[in-house]
Amino acid sequence: MPATAAPPLVTTPGLELMSYCEDRDFRAEGKPEPNSRSQTLVYYSQDKKWWIRVTFKRAISCFTYDAEPEQIKSKRERRNEFQDFVRLIDFRPLALLDNTLTEVIFLNGDPETTEPIKLYREPEDTNRFTKLVKNLRFYIRKDPLRVVYPLCLQFPSFRAINVVELKEEDEIADGVFRVLYKRDKKPYILKVVNRPFYQPRDSDVIQKELENLEQFKGVVGIVQPASIAVFANPYATSQNCAKQMVISGILLEYYSGGSLQRVFNEKRIREFDWERWAVQIGNALDIFHRAKKTHMDIKPSNVVLDDDGNAVIIDISGIGGVTHEWRAPEIRDEISPFDLPFQTRRLNDIWAYGKLLTEIALNAGNSPFAGTLRLVADHLTEENVRNRWTLSEGIESLVENLSVH
Repeated sequence: MPATAAPPLVTTPGLELMSYCEDRDFRAEGKPEPNSRSQTLVYYSQDKKWWIRVTFKRAISCFTYDAEPEQIKSKRERRNEFQDFVRLIDFRPLALLDNTLTEVIFLNGDPETTEPIKLYREPEDTNRFTKLVKNLRFYIRKDPLRVVYPLCLQFPSFRAINVVELKEEDEIADGVFRVLYKRDKKPYILKVVNRPFYQPRDSDVIQKELENLEQFKGVVGIVQPASIAVFANPYATSQNCAKQMVISGILLEYYSGGSLQRVFNEKRIREFDWERWAVQIGNALDIFHRAKKTHMDIKPSNVVLDDDGNAVIIDISGIGGVTHEWRAPEIRDEISPFDLPFQTRRLNDIWAYGKLLTEIALNAGNSPFAGTLRLVADHLTEENVRNRWTLSEGIESLVENLSVH
């Protein structure tokens, strides 16, 4: 006789499972189960949808006490088990939050302060999570780890291009792509908000970079914006209302010469009029400082060359990151360098600029002007900040010697 087909699994309707994640440190701690795990999903009901992250706090073995070594599950087994449990949750009575990512957190909670969970149907006995349903409690909050997309309305001066009109050509770095605008076939650099290993602070970096791009529009030597990449807010609850557009990324002008780091790596510095780079970078940095802003990550990979071989500073959020070996000595051990006073941050920029001049000189060989770069760099990288040259002094010396050479 043919095998009897298994009855279909009845689960909560309208669920679309997205990404699963779990704590990754439990193995190092000698534990058989993760300390927490989460499943992101989209829940559809009538003409609405909600983005939800279901999080289970603590290791399930803390509650079941049956995780013998031979019973330790693989990540796939843990994921499948948790997803089977999530599919049974009845989301209808939950006070889900509109237009955002709702986190539903389960814990072995106090019955007087948290609510019990309801399932869509009676669970199977084989799932460890469903065995805990009577004791599980939950609470709801706006997910603090959600991807936050800036609103288009915040930057009306930028042209908006829908992401569907962009074609990805190459991934340059995590979250940074060379793309082609389908209408005019022109290349741009796209920096996306939702990058790999996204942290909420990444949205602050994008927001600050947009503000700085707006302020320095048309300034020579500083990266120029092309537009903002937009799409409909993915968290929008109502599917019938006019779609709210949010910023998915920044479109920047594409600089065909590549970065100084690439030029150095490929030993192509002699193909350019490299002597002018030092003054160009210094002038751009001086404009930053006059606007009471600092870059905080001056280095060869953050300087690119345009079609004519001119140097252009990129990554201008001022809060994106500080590469340790490009920090000035006095702030190398600082935990929050972006919170330092402006004067301290400016001194760091000047020191990094001096180190960059040294790198240019090293790659330029025995040119007479390379000697000038080394001399100026020595003054700009003085460990004693009182003896360190100002940026203006460095630029003035470079200009004087450049005219001689």
